[in-house]
Amino acid sequence: MAALSSTSDSLIGSLCREAEWIRCRCDQLSALLLGCRDAALSRRLKLERRTLRDRRHELLWLAQRWRLRKKDQDALTLDFLIELCRRD
Repeated sequence: MAALSSTSDSLIGSLCREAEWIRCRCDQLSALLLGCRDAALSRRLKLERRTLRDRRHELLWLAQRWRLRKKDQDALTLDFLIELCRRD
């Protein structure tokens, strides 16, 4: 049986999963920071959250550029990736 998805679909799907994982992890880190009393741990958690947010912004930038180049091809999946990256 032939594969139903192309390599680009798989790549976009992986990026969507990464964007959602980043959003969930940032939520977890924010919750942990609320109860954190240790300064060193707080710094590490904030650094991780900052790194994840930077990655999310990088994914958004890439998806927007890719969307401009691809025009109608993969438009829906790229729009979905962009939406996931824009969520806080």
